[in-house]
Amino acid sequence: MKPSIALRTGGRLLFERSASVLPLYLLVTGLYGIARVPVLVAGLLAVWFLASAGRLDPFVEVLRELNSGAGPLDTNGGEIDPGEVERLAPELGEAFAGLLTPETIGLVAVGALLSILLAVIASAVGSAATVSGIYGLLRNDDGVRAAVEGIGRYWKSILGVRLLLLAALAAVAVPVFGVLAAIGGYVTAAFGSASATGTEPAWTVLGLGILGVLFVLFVGALLVAAVFVLFAFAEQAVVVDDVGAVEAVRRSVRFPFQRPVAALVYVAVAFAALLASGGVGSAASAIGATRVTALLGTVLFSPLIDGFKTSLYAEVALDSDPDIAPVDRRLRAAFVGGLRAVGGFLKGNPVANLASLGFVGLGGLVGWRATAPIGVALPIGDGVANVFGTFPVGTFINLAVNNWLVAVDLAYSGLAVGIPAAVGLAFNGLIVGAVAGVFEPIAVVALIAPHGIIEIPALVVGGGVGLWLGAVVLGVLRGRRDVDEIPAAIRRSYRVLLGLVSLFVVAAFIEAFLTPAIASLVLAG
Repeated sequence: MKPSIALRTGGRLLFERSASVLPLYLLVTGLYGIARVPVLVAGLLAVWFLASAGRLDPFVEVLRELNSGAGPLDTNGGEIDPGEVERLAPELGEAFAGLLTPETIGLVAVGALLSILLAVIASAVGSAATVSGIYGLLRNDDGVRAAVEGIGRYWKSILGVRLLLLAALAAVAVPVFGVLAAIGGYVTAAFGSASATGTEPAWTVLGLGILGVLFVLFVGALLVAAVFVLFAFAEQAVVVDDVGAVEAVRRSVRFPFQRPVAALVYVAVAFAALLASGGVGSAASAIGATRVTALLGTVLFSPLIDGFKTSLYAEVALDSDPDIAPVDRRLRAAFVGGLRAVGGFLKGNPVANLASLGFVGLGGLVGWRATAPIGVALPIGDGVANVFGTFPVGTFINLAVNNWLVAVDLAYSGLAVGIPAAVGLAFNGLIVGAVAGVFEPIAVVALIAPHGIIEIPALVVGGGVGLWLGAVVLGVLRGRRDVDEIPAAIRRSYRVLLGLVSLFVVAAFIEAFLTPAIASLVLAG
């Protein structure tokens, strides 16, 4: 098959079968949400241990001193007194050092290690889902069902491929770093010898050493790129050929030699996608919309490249669909239908939504109870109306994208029987409650209420989807539900998330353009 046909297939998969492709890539973000749970829980346990052991008291006392006016903030003029900063710096340092106990360090370290381990597994599970789903679509199967079946069948082999890739990269990196260390040692020894004998430094040696370093780095970069190219189709081989990790790597290594033109086209397309992603990211950063890169990577670049690679390796093109509706009609149906799905989910799943609200409220109460007794009531300074600038387009985009991705995370992380969704909801509530406990109440209401009346319920719905999805998975595991309910639940979750897009856009517009002005009027009054 010509590479051009495979490239068109990748585009058509995303354009024509987006309702089957995009849920898989959004699901991957939820899998990484699962990986964050251990480090969050470990952090909360560390804080609980410090509080129960009384080690937070010195830190709290310093905060109280700051808030009482004896600290570095001059409450009359708002100026920072350098003398007070210097006086309190040792106390603050000692208080902070008291938080770094062996127990807290151990808890956080264990949590971080578990999160890394889960992230590696989540990466393999996500790849098994996406490649299986895309290959299923190429065979005219249900893509989401194929993804669910592929997770259980292929994730271990894909994890093996990832580990073999790490081993190959290490085999390249160790000699490169060894040569660099040898060059550095030789140059250092030459200069040390010159210094000991009182002769002129060997500048020629330094120049040759720099050239040697640049050459080694160039060769190392080429070797790393070669490793990635040789492993590029290993995951496709696992799914398409139904083979294990070692055999998949062998077939991927043979691919560039058996089909050199296809391999070169893949490299060109992958490099072009990398440049395009970087260009979009730079343009988005110029206006402050940095989260756009993460969104486009999830819903555009990754599906396109995976669709192209899978079609190219399997030599299968997507069958044409004569009944495909125009794009404007499909977009309207997706987002209007999504709003209806939100209403249907609220009406049909009151327990999940109330539980989601309960986790947020519980977390908020715990956060407020933790910070309010400290007695710190930080005021909101002047200039609230312009906190985001005069025309905060970038802030508006960032808020809309970030909040929607948080909802996606809460929803699809619920696949782990709802536990990550519950933890994420409680943690978000805890942060809001903790912040509310250290700021003036009127300021908190003024800064949260205008957009929060839309944003917070939308996040609660996202969390409710995660809890409901977790209940579906738990029912399947206990034999009370049919396994086919999982693909249906993933699709329904996707429709609800599409409906939440409009809500987060409205909330972000209010937060970026209206909330600061409203808060400024309230606080000024």
